[in-house]
Order: sequence, then structure tokens, then C-alpha cells
Amino acid sequence: MRRAPAHAGSLRVAERLAFVVTFALMAAFVVGVSVLAARAGPGPALGQSVAASTRTDPIGMHSLRKLPAGTTPALQAKALNARLAAALRAALGTRKAQLSVGVTDTATGATALFRAASHYDAGGIAAADILAALLYQDHRAGRRLSHLDAGLAAEMIDNGSGAAAGRLWQAIGQSTGLAESDRALRLRHTIPAPGSAWSMTRTTVADQLQLLADLATSHSALDLADRTYELGLMAKVRAAAPRWGVPAAATSRTHYAVADGYLPLHGRFVVGSIGVVECDGHELLVVVLSQDWASGRAGISAVRAAAIAAVRVMAAGA
Repeated sequence: MRRAPAHAGSLRVAERLAFVVTFALMAAFVVGVSVLAARAGPGPALGQSVAASTRTDPIGMHSLRKLPAGTTPALQAKALNARLAAALRAALGTRKAQLSVGVTDTATGATALFRAASHYDAGGIAAADILAALLYQDHRAGRRLSHLDAGLAAEMIDNGSGAAAGRLWQAIGQSTGLAESDRALRLRHTIPAPGSAWSMTRTTVADQLQLLADLATSHSALDLADRTYELGLMAKVRAAAPRWGVPAAATSRTHYAVADGYLPLHGRFVVGSIGVVECDGHELLVVVLSQDWASGRAGISAVRAAAIAAVRVMAAGA
């Protein structure tokens, strides 16, 4: 049997030592990487970008960058809601009726709500939803707004014409057409009125904030041209109407867009106002709905006070 060379045994020992050292270094590297990964937490899911994972909805969410250290969106919402409730108690005093309020800062998403899920007869503010439905239907069908419908829209929004609203209510397909469009616009709790009684549509503060977001932000089933058109009509109301609703919260130099109205109902009054108003460089969506007032004057006074209180709460705390 052939014997190995005398130096062969010493070479094998050196090789073994080299392998041992190499594997030890590799194992230490793997353990170190695993520890770092565990401390950092899981990364984005496969195929999910950082931008997608941090995107927020304009309504009901809050910008984490705006919050003080240790504050969560839920805590901020709770604090804003409590401050709004306190401000409304101070502003309304002993005036008795059913009233709900909501205000959203479109820049941060911060929202303050007071009884936002309660239902109210829409009255004149239903005009904004009717026009949004008309614009959505025309865009989906690939047609432009007709001259006739444009004239009716101006009469309905700018001059508060109930006759024009009734004709456009027919044009959108009454309750069936409004319900279909509202689903696309994410108005989930609005109940269209039966038959021709468009002003008896039932709605909530939460849904009206969503409608304003559909008009004022890009998170919408409406395209830019349609959003600009409707807000433009709502902005023209300032020339024809007293500033008793949402516009009461604006200064003389502040831009705003509004839809409002009141409705006599069974000897009592329904009064509401929705709109977009600028405040200290922020664009705010404001909704005040109310009913069961003994007079239109009492309801108008209360809605005015509530809108001012809501804007002040958001300006101070957003």
C-alpha cells in the first residue's frame, strides 16, 4: 500500500482549521442579521410600496406628522370631538332642537364630529347631491352637461330654485338615480326621497362631509372639471344670499362655497348648511344639520353659531 507523503497530514489540519474559522464567521454574520431584522420589525408586504402603505383617506383619518408625540389619531379625534361638543354647548346655550355638526381639515384629515350619524331631512342642501349625481352620470355616459341642465343647475344652486331642483331630480332618475350615484360618491347612509319630494331626502353629517370631500379633493368619482364646476356655482351663492350658514365662519376676505336652506315641516323647521371655507390657510369642510325648530329664524341663528364654533375648534386644534 502506498504511503502518503510525510507533509500531507499537516496540510489537512490547516485546511480543517480554515474551514472551521470560515463557517464560524458566516454563522456569526447570519445571527447578527437576524437580530437586526427582528429589532426593526417586518418590512412592507411583497409588492407594496412605502407610498401605498402610508396613504390615507381624506375623511376620518389624521396626519401622523401633525400629531404631538405620544398622540394617536384616535386620541386626537376624541379630543377634537369633545372640544366641538363643548364649543356647541357654549354657542347654543339653551336653544332646543336636534343639531349635528362636522368639520374636516382637508390638509391634515383631522375631523371633529358631533352626532354625525343622526339622520335629517336634507331640505335645500340636497341640491348639492343632485348636481353631483347629474355630473357623475353625464361623465360616466361620456356626454357634456347640456345648456338646459347648466341653466337649471345655476338656478338651483345660486338662486335656491325648488322648481329647477325638481326638474334635475327627474333628470337624474329621482331616488334610483341618486342612490346609484351616491354609492359611487361613497355616501353610504343617505336615503333618497320617494317620488318627486327631493327635499325629503334623508342624510347625515358624515355623508355630507363625504360629499364635500368628493367636491374639494381628488379622492372622488367626479373629475376635476366637474368638481370645479359645482364648487364654482356654490361659490357664487355669496353674491345672492346673506351669510348665515357656513359663510358666517368666513371673513370678508375669505373664499367659501356653500349650499344651504330651510324647510317648513309639520309646523317646525329643518335648517342646514354645508360648505367649504378657508381659515388661516387651511381648507375646511363644514356641515351643520338641524331640525325641529319653532321658527326658521331660530334655526338660522343656531346654524350660524354652530358653524362659527366648528371652524374655531378646528382652527385652534388641527
